[in-house]
Amino acid sequence: MTKTLAAKEMPHSGVPSGPPPSHFPDRPGWVPAEITANWDPNPYAYQTEEELMPAGGLHGQLLAYIVELLRYVLARRGLMFLIDTFLLYRDERGVKQRIAPDLLLMPARFPPPSAYDLDEEPPPLLLVEVTSPKSRLADLEHKATFYLNLGVPAYLAIDAVNSTGRLRRRIELHLWRRVDDEMQEMTPDEDDGFTLPEMGVRVLADGQRIRFVDLTTGDELLDSGELVAALEAERQQKLAEQQARLAERDARLRAEAELARLQAELRKLRGEE
Repeated sequence: MTKTLAAKEMPHSGVPSGPPPSHFPDRPGWVPAEITANWDPNPYAYQTEEELMPAGGLHGQLLAYIVELLRYVLARRGLMFLIDTFLLYRDERGVKQRIAPDLLLMPARFPPPSAYDLDEEPPPLLLVEVTSPKSRLADLEHKATFYLNLGVPAYLAIDAVNSTGRLRRRIELHLWRRVDDEMQEMTPDEDDGFTLPEMGVRVLADGQRIRFVDLTTGDELLDSGELVAALEAERQQKLAEQQARLAERDARLRAEAELARLQAELRKLRGEE
């Protein structure tokens, strides 16, 4: 079962209400209105206080955790994430605007682009947002249609942070896809997860944990701490198996030596020696 969304435009801070002046056809929408000449075309210029706010705290930790889990499985598939990087697009008036999704999935490239410009690049394969107290309403109610109207085929919202900035008791996942040129919210599987063929993984919310499973191997992806723990557990298991084999060998050698001693004693008693 899917839910079709009605088209809705995202608000743009600093976007003039009227059409761009005809003699400034390439003026980006992020240039403040009071600057009328010699503006900086760099997409990272004139950032607002909200745009400059770092994705710190729990929100930033969740992003780092997701990237760490997926980095190598994406690399094997020739993919990569851009983290909190400006996506440049043109609004309905043709004015170039910017927005910074938390994660942008694209083919791997080195060096990665400093901004992802839809004038030069195809729409990203997938965009991901992790909710924060200030962004939750936009992440869950507005950005799906906004992103998909830019040609993005899939948008995943991870509702993990509540209005007080704390981790929710139960993380929820929301996935939207372009289906027959409509924006549809997808219904999760029985385990509350979604299959993401764009990355070759399944994503699941397990209480306060976000889990990813490799579609090829069926293995759950581990972060560095979990991987170290798993490797240590495997090392301990192999060590225990080796020690058990050595103990078995020592016991066998002792038994053979004892048998040889008894046989020698028996021969002695029989006068064979």
